[in-house]
Amino acid sequence: MSDLDIRALESNFESWKHERAPNLKLDKAFERFSTEQVLKDFELSDDEIQSGLIGGGDDGGIDAIYLFINRTLIQDETDVPDPATIVNLELIQSKYATGFDETAIEKMHSFAQDLLDYTKTPESLTYLNSLARDAIQRFRSKYDEVMSSQHTFIIRFTYTTKSDSSPHPKVMQRIENLQKFIRGRMSAADVQVELWSCSKLLAEARRVPKKSLAILISNNFSTADKSVVCLAPLREFAKLLTDDNGNLRRSILEANVRDYAGAKNLVNADIRETLGKSDNAEFWWLNNGITIVATDCSISGDKVVVTEPQIVNGLQTSNEIFSYFKMHSDATDRRNVLVRVIVPPEEAVRNRIIKATNFQTPVNPTTLHATEPLHFDIEERLKLYNLYYDRRPGYYRILRKPINQIISISGLAKAVMAIVLRKPDDARGRFQTALNKDEVYKETFNEQYNRDAYASAISMDRQVVEFLGDQQDSTSDERRDVRYYVDLWVACSLLKAASPTAELLAGIVKTCLKPINVSILQSSYALVLQTYRQIGGTDKVAKGPELRLTLISMLNKAFGATKN
Repeated sequence: MSDLDIRALESNFESWKHERAPNLKLDKAFERFSTEQVLKDFELSDDEIQSGLIGGGDDGGIDAIYLFINRTLIQDETDVPDPATIVNLELIQSKYATGFDETAIEKMHSFAQDLLDYTKTPESLTYLNSLARDAIQRFRSKYDEVMSSQHTFIIRFTYTTKSDSSPHPKVMQRIENLQKFIRGRMSAADVQVELWSCSKLLAEARRVPKKSLAILISNNFSTADKSVVCLAPLREFAKLLTDDNGNLRRSILEANVRDYAGAKNLVNADIRETLGKSDNAEFWWLNNGITIVATDCSISGDKVVVTEPQIVNGLQTSNEIFSYFKMHSDATDRRNVLVRVIVPPEEAVRNRIIKATNFQTPVNPTTLHATEPLHFDIEERLKLYNLYYDRRPGYYRILRKPINQIISISGLAKAVMAIVLRKPDDARGRFQTALNKDEVYKETFNEQYNRDAYASAISMDRQVVEFLGDQQDSTSDERRDVRYYVDLWVACSLLKAASPTAELLAGIVKTCLKPINVSILQSSYALVLQTYRQIGGTDKVAKGPELRLTLISMLNKAFGATKN
């Protein structure tokens, strides 16, 4: 490899950093850049990528860690898929250097020892930061749920650098030792240690996911608006669902509809039974079929070519078809599935299709909220302030908008929950559980709120995060714990009111979009931190009610009593 290849990678990375992370330090930006490339096929949103980044002080030599079950990212409040057929544990270390260091592999080995030593509780690993401890706890608790079931378990360590040369034999020996250790603890695990050099990183950075896919069909009916209704052989539809690595192509499964309900779900069990029968009954006679929305669709011979396809109905059927042909790769099958490809004229029509096709079966209502007019309004309002509301997860990442200008639904909800609902403990500790409650959702995303309130809340939260990152008199764990409490106190200080309503927040949107007076940030941070430490200064304190109630009492005294 020549120096030109390294320069090409550096140029690609610098372009990415300029567009996506201009405010991140070089090493942190490279960690983020590398993680995006390593996990590209998992198709994660910015928030999901951020959730696994643990790099910093006391990270144990691991910059990022992610657990996937059936290629679904598992977070604290994620239900474990049933059955669990494949488990992926991804651990990533990134160095903006031109070689591979054996010390990095030693640290991976040490982290693996902590991860798999169940005699030590995560809480006892005090030399690791809270993010690392939480990741270890998450892996142990979630993996314990599937450990007894039949599954494939892949542990992959990825070490990325700008190296243009082969690793030293000592590095390779360290890798062998790491693999041997893990196999000694988990004999059935497929242990992979990958060294990503300049060429590998550059190739992944340049690789663009396919936007158009083709389906081989047996019969079709098309309309003037380019929509198509067709019968597709089951095996050919399974190929559409399969990516180049043989995995389920999650990018075409509409992110805002619902997750796979699991093999024990009665509907899925019935689909699976139908797939397994060899009688003369056509599959499409017995199944409602698949609905796909796309930006374009054309027929070419015996194929339908679909641009930017998204399966918006038939996700359970799709999962079962994929799984069946993955397990029966040699099976002869001449049956067909009914596929509708619709090319909506505009986004609003697309979302009406999603809602209409998904009211036929029980769906968790929170999964459809992103298609509601309120979220369109928020997206359009935030654009006025150069903020990009990621209502469709990953949409603005693909457009390479800056990370710090992309606002996820969950990120916005946490800020509103902390400030308007005055529940920073829920925002810190049990956000999804709280938001799943209909009354909490309606309080957080309320049609009556002036949309500027959302701009104020998220702008305030972003400034608090930036401010906290510069503080040296607290640990990263403490800053993480007090974040949403500082949000609340800053809002009350700006409004001079103990209860920062949405109406009041909307009225100070211009103030929140400008740099907030550093004295307000400093005094709010100091007061919250002191109170947090006095109560106990732990993550349990941050997630519990005592700190919230204490601070609300203090706010009532400082700015006038109001209802809780």
